[in-house]
Amino acid sequence: MLSVSFTLASSFLQEHLEVLRKMPDMTWTPGIPSIFKDKSQQQLKSMLMHVAPISHNVENARYVGEAPESLDWPTLSPECVNVLKNQEMCGSCWAFSAIGAFSDRRCISKKDSSRVHYSEEFVVTCDKIDQGCNGGYLNTVWIFLQKTGTVPATCNTYKSGGGKTGVCPTACDDGSAFPMMTKSISHKNVCTGEESMKLALVEGPLTTGFTVYLDFQMYMGGIYSHKYGPNMGGHAVEFVGYGEENGVKYWTVKNSWGAHWGEKGYFRIVRGTNECGIEEQCFAAEV
Repeated sequence: MLSVSFTLASSFLQEHLEVLRKMPDMTWTPGIPSIFKDKSQQQLKSMLMHVAPISHNVENARYVGEAPESLDWPTLSPECVNVLKNQEMCGSCWAFSAIGAFSDRRCISKKDSSRVHYSEEFVVTCDKIDQGCNGGYLNTVWIFLQKTGTVPATCNTYKSGGGKTGVCPTACDDGSAFPMMTKSISHKNVCTGEESMKLALVEGPLTTGFTVYLDFQMYMGGIYSHKYGPNMGGHAVEFVGYGEENGVKYWTVKNSWGAHWGEKGYFRIVRGTNECGIEEQCFAAEV
């Protein structure tokens, strides 16, 4: 008789959920997201990055001035920013966060007449410095977009969601020749202080990364801070705003786990304390 070789995440998370529900002073609501209910523990881990950290030589930028008290790009420019993607079972968050910010910024700055959905698949499969579904780096993906660029998603659709990195294409999915590559111009690290980050966000969304702990995989809504559980891996996301609620300052962040996760595809996380390392290195790109 064959034994079941994996444990569904719902039963795995349920044990820990009971612990979280008893914790005092929670600023967020724990639960089991519907997208995780039929996934195994291994599948949950596959959505995160497990690459060794490397040092990056990149220009640091400190913005000076007075930022608005709050900012929310999904509300200010929903046609540009309120577009939620799903990386599925591939650790391609590094590509989704960069392509998200790239597309958002090109739309906000009117470099594109309307929002163009650029191809994450092209970046995942063709950026050989990064590691496809096994993860990548916030800095090197921007270097790839500067040197090589990408194509619209209508040319090269996402196919790596099953967890296996696809093959770098030589033509569009329909066999037609690639259009001219769309490239970014430059990028800089703007995680040089909370005020500098806020001012950088006024120009458009930023890419960042943070450590995912077990409790984050049970986030349903509210302002997240780590309370419980081990390190599960790294994750790249997109800063899209900031604000304050009931005296708690937060960043608004766009995830790449689909629109049915968290707060309609977004989450909020405590601001100003480098929660889970989210304020250590973040990039603003000139597109």
